[in-house]
Amino acid sequence: MIYADTGFLVSLYLQESTSAEAIAVYSSLTTPVKLTNINRLEFENAIHRAVFQTRITAAESAILLSDFDLDIRNGVYGESGLDTDAMFIEASTLSARHTPVMGTRTLDLMHVAAADMLMCQVILSFDKRQRQSATALGMQVLPTP
Repeated sequence: MIYADTGFLVSLYLQESTSAEAIAVYSSLTTPVKLTNINRLEFENAIHRAVFQTRITAAESAILLSDFDLDIRNGVYGESGLDTDAMFIEASTLSARHTPVMGTRTLDLMHVAAADMLMCQVILSFDKRQRQSATALGMQVLPTP
């Protein structure tokens, strides 16, 4: 199973410095990426924030959000049904183990905890600390540096 953090997902829809790499990695996948409510909220917020930053227009954001929802409905992403209360507990455990030595941020821990709870062997992320935390749990991290 595969999990993608939101930064990776956003790179698939919004022009970012990491978009070409994200698209190349994503095109090589043969199974759907697991999606959580955290991904959905963070994705929507990133698109709305791009409007605030004047990187895209409100009309463009509506199209991107519609495309993302359509991809979800068409099974491009696998809905996880993750128990978020349990994920918070797992993230707290990871915080005690990883943050003192890696400086991991809260949302990064939540993504790694979600991937771990969903028994994903692969996590897609560009975030250095999130990648370190996932590697410490034995997950393969893509893209490779």
